Parts: sequence; structure tokens; C-alpha cells
Amino acid sequence: MKNHVIKHWLIALALSTCTAGALATELSGEETHGTEEEHSKHILGIFAGTTYEDHENHPTFGFEYSYRVNSAWSVGGVIERADREKSSTLAIAFVHWWPYKGLFLGAGIGRKDPGDKRENAFRTSIGYEFELGGGWVIEPQFNLDIIENHENEKVPGIAFGRQF
Repeated sequence: MKNHVIKHWLIALALSTCTAGALATELSGEETHGTEEEHSKHILGIFAGTTYEDHENHPTFGFEYSYRVNSAWSVGGVIERADREKSSTLAIAFVHWWPYKGLFLGAGIGRKDPGDKRENAFRTSIGYEFELGGGWVIEPQFNLDIIENHENEKVPGIAFGRQF
């Protein structure tokens, strides 16, 4: 019961923070990350990192897709696989808020499939997007996954992608 209540509070906090940021941007009329013409709408990338769980490190690889709604918001999804005794797959749908240049803050919900069972997952993210030129980007990021009935997992890594 306690985890259930904490999970709902975290989701509400993340959504209210994102909504407040969007409202402030709209009311001020200011752009927070250049103009929409400066950025391609889509990014497809690969992710490589490490999942820290129960004092163990597990290599983690995945694919990410992101759609830039406007200069301050993007939505997308990620599928990651952690290499452990019973490999697990994590699928998350996320929202990213871009408050300053390449800095993004994100929140997402999804499911984790550790072996033969499925569990709800909530992810918070922070990262920075560096444009390499020619439509290529690199994003160091840190993710915190809150998994139902498990300890939290820390997932630092780097995404390498292509804008189109």
C-alpha cells in the first residue's frame, strides 16, 4: 500500500512540474530552447549504459525515439534491455521538458519485464543534448527507475542519435 501511494505522489509531482513549466513558457511568450526551425522534429537513437540494482552493475542497451512537439517539449519512448541473470526489458513512454538550451528533464511510465513477470515502472531523467553537426546528437543522461515491488534502479548512460 505504501509503495502505491508513493508512486501516485511521484507521478502527480512530475506532471504538475511539467505543466507549470509549460504554462510559464506560454505566459511569458519566451522560447526556452531556440526556435522550432532550429531543430528537427524526430530523433532516433541508441542507448548504452549501466543499470545499478541491488549493489550490482548490469550492462544496458536500448533504442530511443523522440518527437519534438515544440522548442520546450518532446515526447517519445525507449526500450532497454539489461543483461543480468534473468535479462529484463524496460519499455517507457516519456515526456521531456527543455528549460535551457540542451538541458532536458523527463518523466515517463511503462512496464518492466524481468524474466517471467511484468511490473509497473516510473522513470525520471536528466540529461543534456549536444549537437555534433550533420543531424547527429549525443546525450549523456541519468535515469532513475522506480520499479513496482523492487528497489529503485539507477541507469546512467549515453544516447547517440540522428535527427530527421
